Amino acid sequence: MSTDTPPSNFVAPEPEEIAELLPNFEVLSFIAKGGMGAVYLAKQKSLDREVAIKILPRNFGEDLEFRTSFESEAKSMAKLNHPNLIGIYDFGEIDGLLYIVMEMVHGTSLYHASYGKKIDPIEAGRIICEICHGLENAHQHGILHRDIKPANILLNDQLSPKIGDFGLARPVGDHESDTAFGTPGYTAPEVVHNPSAVDESTDLYSVGVMLYELLTSKLPEKLYMPVANLVQCDPRFDDIIRKAMNPDPVLRFRTAKSMAEAIDAILNKKKSSAISNPLIPSSSSAGGSAHPPRPLSPPVHTKKSSSPTIRNMIIIIVLLAAIYGSWTFYQKKKATREAENAQTIVENERKKAEAVEKKAKIKEQLNREAQQRKEARSKMMAEIQAANKEITPSPEQPPKPIAEVLVKCPELEEVREKCRGLVGKMQKKFGGKRRDQFLQEIEQLRGFYRNKLTKIKASLEAKGINDQARTVDKELNASNVPGQAFVDYILGNN
Repeated sequence: MSTDTPPSNFVAPEPEEIAELLPNFEVLSFIAKGGMGAVYLAKQKSLDREVAIKILPRNFGEDLEFRTSFESEAKSMAKLNHPNLIGIYDFGEIDGLLYIVMEMVHGTSLYHASYGKKIDPIEAGRIICEICHGLENAHQHGILHRDIKPANILLNDQLSPKIGDFGLARPVGDHESDTAFGTPGYTAPEVVHNPSAVDESTDLYSVGVMLYELLTSKLPEKLYMPVANLVQCDPRFDDIIRKAMNPDPVLRFRTAKSMAEAIDAILNKKKSSAISNPLIPSSSSAGGSAHPPRPLSPPVHTKKSSSPTIRNMIIIIVLLAAIYGSWTFYQKKKATREAENAQTIVENERKKAEAVEKKAKIKEQLNREAQQRKEARSKMMAEIQAANKEITPSPEQPPKPIAEVLVKCPELEEVREKCRGLVGKMQKKFGGKRRDQFLQEIEQLRGFYRNKLTKIKASLEAKGINDQARTVDKELNASNVPGQAFVDYILGNN
């Protein structure tokens, strides 16, 4: 979603104002204000749960194209359901202000938690892994985030990351209306230079930058300096970061899941080595004397040839035990992951079946209503024809034509009411001055209005609601007038 008018002069409404406009919520306090609006802490009365309400600047709501995009994106994001994504509960418009109701996350942003700090590699890997899992869910639903950075990642009480602020989100493959470029330092090069190449790997580029930043406390420079040279960590982290940040999108990780699995391989090795390898010296023994302590009893003399053999056998046995432990741990984790994947597949199939069934019921209901309207219309026409046969007009006075009966179309009424409101605002804005600019904007609004009517008509005809479609067609013909004539028609002055 984007708008050409910067919200730099946006004044956040007081919590009391929001409470009056949204009576179903108890607005508790103001949280923060940013470039895309203000956020409030509230309680949803019906479900007795805390939520976050984001209010967008008023000029966003006045942009017809933005409003359409906002509605589409809010519906798409509401379909996402993952522990590492901030949930979307509701959205709408109040007094010209667009709003969205989200899951309330108590905690801080990853930016505030990690700024200027070098995060432990295992902890950094865990956080990035969970972010990848959240992105995988969004990507599977066809949504790109487009602005992944620490400030848009919230950490809850369990320090689990949740991705939020999908303000620049776009459906996969939608490049025609792109005017948003993310955040410098985290944005992949194709966003600016080749928008048609933007895909899931664009988000993963930003994730690679974040992994580098968590490990080193700074952003990567043009001349890449390996993280293993800056901090003590597994060199494979550099392989992951280089692949995620490859300038060519084709050479990056193709899915967030594959990037998470690459990091998981490092984390699992670290965990198993720390648990099951007793040969690693502890930090306390490393600082001791270089010479072993003097034995308390005389040493037992053995044959020189047998001592190394026994020691080597002990080392081999310990290594085999460590390898077996790591293999067993890996197999258990693999079995758990396969079981979770199978459960996810079953759940997705169930949801798809429910969606298909629901769609079929809706289609059946629409067909039934269309048939009922068709029968009612046929009955009405038959009654009119019968009445006309009973009345014999005199030769001097020809019969009057029957007026066309137009059926009210709720969608048409809603769009026309909104268009009428925008015309009124334009009149107040120009106040009779700058006539040419006023008429130019009126022509743009007329184009948007007729384009919307055309889509409504096509949708009604596809559903078989032809009576409402004729009403919309008549409105199309009536509104096909330029300039002031369109204003008079919309405002009802003609």
